[in-house]
Amino acid sequence: MHLYSLALVACTGRLWHWETRAIIAIEHKKPPILWRWLALAGVCAVVSITVAAWISTADKGGLKVLLAVMTAGGGVGIMVLLLLLPAVIPALWEMHPRRSARNAAAIWQWRRTLPGREVYKVSYLAMFPQTREGLAFARAAIDRAVPADTPLYTEARSDSHKTIYTRRGLHPLTTVDGTPTLAMGTR
Repeated sequence: MHLYSLALVACTGRLWHWETRAIIAIEHKKPPILWRWLALAGVCAVVSITVAAWISTADKGGLKVLLAVMTAGGGVGIMVLLLLLPAVIPALWEMHPRRSARNAAAIWQWRRTLPGREVYKVSYLAMFPQTREGLAFARAAIDRAVPADTPLYTEARSDSHKTIYTRRGLHPLTTVDGTPTLAMGTR
């Protein structure tokens, strides 16, 4: 689960590592742009129409090849899922849907109050030891990637992490009804 998350962050943000002891990920979150969704929908429509047109005109041999590729791909996919299952079950057990929904609601509400709604998200802050070296590493990565006075947020994993983040200038975000969350933000 962590490898999957890190792969996504590597595609959309920046990763820093401190020897082998720590990883910090920083993503620039921009407000969604309508043309991106329209472009994705257009690509999916073109691919679907192309595949449908090819299937309707393909001969029996071509359809057998397509079926074989789909069957092999499905088998490989099932094998990958079975191999990842021992790692995924504990990660899913650790996730709490109600807590995640509260965090997302608090972050969304907080972002609506920001001018421009552009923020940076910091992940894996708690994966480094809470030592002077670890905190210096995190501070340097944030200073390097995040422009001064730009909103920043993270999601704490526990109340003890919340305490550490509060000492570093982040404040707890609450939902509309005032329910405290593990989401933390600046400003």
